[in-house]
Amino acid sequence: MDKELLISGLERIGAEYDDSALERIHAFLREIMLFNPTLKLVGDKDPDEIIIRHILDSAAAYPVFKEETESGCTIADLGSGAGFPGIVLSILFPDRHFVLVERMQRRSQFLKGVLLRTGLKNAEVEERDLKTVKREFDAVTCRAFHPIFSIAKDVVKILSPSAPLLLYKGQRNNASSELSVLRGEGYDFDERLVELRVPYLDESRTMVVLRNIRSQ
Repeated sequence: MDKELLISGLERIGAEYDDSALERIHAFLREIMLFNPTLKLVGDKDPDEIIIRHILDSAAAYPVFKEETESGCTIADLGSGAGFPGIVLSILFPDRHFVLVERMQRRSQFLKGVLLRTGLKNAEVEERDLKTVKREFDAVTCRAFHPIFSIAKDVVKILSPSAPLLLYKGQRNNASSELSVLRGEGYDFDERLVELRVPYLDESRTMVVLRNIRSQ
């Protein structure tokens, strides 16, 4: 694992971090490398590729989360899976609380193990399907999850009034197409699309920020 790759990547993003955060990210990566052969957490096997395509990809939205969320708020990561972006964000934002929602037992157990190994106190795991989540959150995010139009009904129920929905997406055109379908399903919302730059990755990334989602 190239430590300088992680450090330079975080600096290019503009993320604030300290030695403790770096140690936690390294511990997280070690857990992924250890369990990936059996749990199939990510497709990439090279640690540097995991740093770029998953850790820095998750961290790339740091400026958006810093602007759209506040200290002390509670943020849900839907379909957290291997912990992207929830684990990465909880390390970079120790003043926010993250709830990692994952319905698959094997992966939720992995996430609980990561929290123990990293010593993260500002994150918890909820082993349940999105449809059964009862809490309200100050913000909701997801990466590599279902299209927004297929989960909107359940997401609206767990968002506090005016709370942002922060979606990791690929190309801007594809993100816009998802929003068009969502409007076609009868939803109205305030939107902001932000182009994300993932260091060392020549692929398009877009963060979709939705607020005031409502069914017409």
